[in-house]
Amino acid sequence: MKEKLLKSLKDSIVLNPTERVWQMPFFGAFGVGIVLSISAFYERIDLGLISMIGVLAFLYVPNTPIYHRMAVVMSCSFGLCLCFLLGLLTHILPSFLTPFIIAFIAATSSILVRYYDIGAPGYFFFVFSALLASFFPFELSEFIFLTGLVCVGTMVANLMAFLYSLSVIYIFKNSLPKPIPVRGELGFEVVVVDSLIMGVFIGFALFVGNFLELERSYWVAVSCAVVMQGISLNGVFIKQLQRILGTFFGVLLAWYLLSINFSTLSFILLMMFLFFMTEFVVTRNYALAMIFITPYTTYLAEVASKMSLDAEVIASARLIDIVLGSILGLIGGFVMHKHYLRKYFDILARAVFRIKRV
Repeated sequence: MKEKLLKSLKDSIVLNPTERVWQMPFFGAFGVGIVLSISAFYERIDLGLISMIGVLAFLYVPNTPIYHRMAVVMSCSFGLCLCFLLGLLTHILPSFLTPFIIAFIAATSSILVRYYDIGAPGYFFFVFSALLASFFPFELSEFIFLTGLVCVGTMVANLMAFLYSLSVIYIFKNSLPKPIPVRGELGFEVVVVDSLIMGVFIGFALFVGNFLELERSYWVAVSCAVVMQGISLNGVFIKQLQRILGTFFGVLLAWYLLSINFSTLSFILLMMFLFFMTEFVVTRNYALAMIFITPYTTYLAEVASKMSLDAEVIASARLIDIVLGSILGLIGGFVMHKHYLRKYFDILARAVFRIKRV
C-alpha cells in the first residue's frame, strides 16, 4: 500500500513527454490578448473576461487537415455559446433544476466529444461555461448581450485556430495533419455509459455544493468534472492528487495576485502569461498546470464582481470547494470503472437509446 501511494505521488509530479508544439499556447495567449485589449480600449475589462470564455474554443483545434480543424473549432464554438446561454437561462427556472440542467449539459457534451473523438480538453469547457453562466448574477435583459460577448470570443478563437494551423502545417511544419478520427469508434460503453455517469456525478456535485451553501459552490462541480476525465481508476486518483496539490499552490498564487492592483496593461499581460503557461505545461504535468490555471479561472469566475475581489475569501472558499469536488470525482471514477456499479447506468443508457446488449 505504501509503495503504491509513493508511486502515485511520484507519477503526480513527473514531467511527461508531449507532442504539443509551442505555437499552440502562443496563439491561444495571443487571442486572450486581443480580446482583453479591445475591452480595455472601451474601459470594460470585465466584458473582456466574459469574451475569454469563447476564446477557449481554440483549445479544441485537432491535429487533422486544416478544413477539419476549422470545422471542429467552429462546432465547438457554437457548443460553448449554447452551453453558456443554457447556463444563463437557469436563472429564470427554479433553482432545484440547475443541477439537472448541468448534468444534462455534461452528459450530452461528453457524448458528442467522445463520439467524434475530439480529445482533450473534452467536455470540460462546455460544463465550465455553463456553470459560470449559471452563477453570474446578471439581469435577464443582459443575457443576449452576454452570449454575444462569448460569440465574439469564439470569433477570435477561430481566427487564432486558422493562423495556428497555417503556422504549424505550412511554415514551421512541426505538427503535420493526421487522419481524421473515425466517428463512434470508442463504442457505446465509453461514449454513452461513461458520459451518463459523468453527468450524474457532476450534477450531484453541484447539488452538494448548493446544499452545503458553500461559497462559490460551482467549483465543486468544476473539480468533479476535471477529475472524472481520468482514463483509468488509477488515472482518476493521480489526477485528483495532482489537482489538489496544484490547486493548493495555485490558490497561494491567486491570493497573491488578487491582492495586487494591476494596471490594465499589466493585467492583460498577466492573463496572457497564465494562459500560455497553462497550455504549455498541461500535457507535461497537470499539477504544474493547475498552479497557473487556478488564478486564471478565478479571474474569469469573479467577473460579476467587476474585479472588486476579496483575495482571502475567494482563495479559502475555492480550496475547500475543490477538495470536496475532487473527492466526489474520485467516487464517480470508482463507479465508472467497477462493473457491478456501472451496470445500472448501462441499463438506463440502453433503455434511453433503445440499444440491446449483444
